[in-house]
Amino acid sequence: MESEDGRREPGPTGAGEAVVSAAEGGLVLPGDVAAVGRYLTAAKAESTRRAYDADFRAWSAWARERGFTPLPAADAAVATYLAALGDAGASPRTIARRLSGIGHAHREAGYPSPSEHPGTREVLRGIRRTAARDGRRPRKARALDTQTIRALVEDLPPGPAGLRDRAVILTSFALGLRASDVCGLDVGDLTPAGHGGLDVTIRWSKTDQEGAGEVLALAPGVRARTCPVRALQAWVEAADLGGSGPLFRSVGRGAQPRIGRTRMARSSVRLVLRRAAERAGVPLEGLSPHSLRRSFATEGYRAGVSERELARTGRWASVTTMRGYDSSSRWADPASARLGL
Repeated sequence: MESEDGRREPGPTGAGEAVVSAAEGGLVLPGDVAAVGRYLTAAKAESTRRAYDADFRAWSAWARERGFTPLPAADAAVATYLAALGDAGASPRTIARRLSGIGHAHREAGYPSPSEHPGTREVLRGIRRTAARDGRRPRKARALDTQTIRALVEDLPPGPAGLRDRAVILTSFALGLRASDVCGLDVGDLTPAGHGGLDVTIRWSKTDQEGAGEVLALAPGVRARTCPVRALQAWVEAADLGGSGPLFRSVGRGAQPRIGRTRMARSSVRLVLRRAAERAGVPLEGLSPHSLRRSFATEGYRAGVSERELARTGRWASVTTMRGYDSSSRWADPASARLGL
């Protein structure tokens, strides 16, 4: 990697460089290096790789401006960078992600990761404690109750776009899906099951990067207008999707809108939700695609669904994490009211 003044400086090495240096004394063919590189690239989701690259570029620019070497970086330099980010008002979550990007670049280049240095971890811990003491806590997506979910899909426009949006919102809510989950679905992931429901296969997800897959049970709703199974069937039929390809796609404008062939972008889920909220008069503050996942947990708890079933459907590995998604009122059934005082 060259700096702006033409000097050669250390930079993230490719997979080939790391393999050749690690295999000195043996025979490593060019094809072997390419194969290892492909699998190293596949080990991280594309969105994760992009985020790591952006974080390392941000660190490199700051380091060069301050006269530090970006790679390999001195632990004290990285700690100073984290402190500067904290003083500039960056959230602890953003700072932790930047540190992960720096650490990833070091590991790929065969250097010790500054993110694992005790001093660096202590600085990050101090940033989190300071933010909490100052009242700066991570913002959570707003959860919606079932009545509001019904309102979101009640007045969607007729035609393929409205049918798609209804299916996206209802399926995401009913199964606690992330935006990446719902956009990653294929038509072939839907299989008719008993009792009029559907088996929905999530082939990979944020917490299943190796693609072990999970089959979720999508039960029919009690109301025709808000039944997620009927919503999916109506969309597939209207879009004439056949039996393969991406389930959710772009929809053109006009009397006979064209259905796209490529997968709907995750950012489109936010647009779908906000458009529906504006039509229904639902406030936009705190509303995001993750609202549907939080709503699933909150309404599930409120309806008495077992934690085991909520965790299985929502694919939470930790019950503690799942409980953080529950935003039901603390006054719904307070323990203090049952103590006989």
